[in-house]
Amino acid sequence: MDGIREKESSRSRASFLFVASLLFGFVFLYSANVHLSNPYSFLSHTYSYDVVSETIGVVVASVLPSVQLVIGIAILFFPGLRPFCFLGATALLLAFTCFQLQAHLRGLNISCGCFSNNNEDPITWVTIGRTAILSAIGIVSCVLTWRGRESNEILL
Repeated sequence: MDGIREKESSRSRASFLFVASLLFGFVFLYSANVHLSNPYSFLSHTYSYDVVSETIGVVVASVLPSVQLVIGIAILFFPGLRPFCFLGATALLLAFTCFQLQAHLRGLNISCGCFSNNNEDPITWVTIGRTAILSAIGIVSCVLTWRGRESNEILL
């Protein structure tokens, strides 16, 4: 009976990680594409949060889309890198959640800059919740992938 439960648990974990990999891969690739297609708009969104200097804003706006692109590609096509990708993606998503939350609490009426180059996606509790849910999925994925690595299981 325990063997059956272990197989079901392993299958459930593998299914969850597969879906999470697809979700994170496409979310990060889409976001990277939006930011890389109009870097000046992304720089403007970065400044609108009013938390970094001009110099740091340029560095963030220059580097972050490439990091998102690498994470999106790696999580989809390089299964051996998924534990590290989930860790990096989750760290970014937690930071995005914090930045959105602080902007919303400060009353800034700005776009989150997540998936568009215009101001049609203002920061609301919905956008904060969306990013927090992705963060939670990332945390669970990190735990499951690292737990799988410790037991020498091959992950999808």
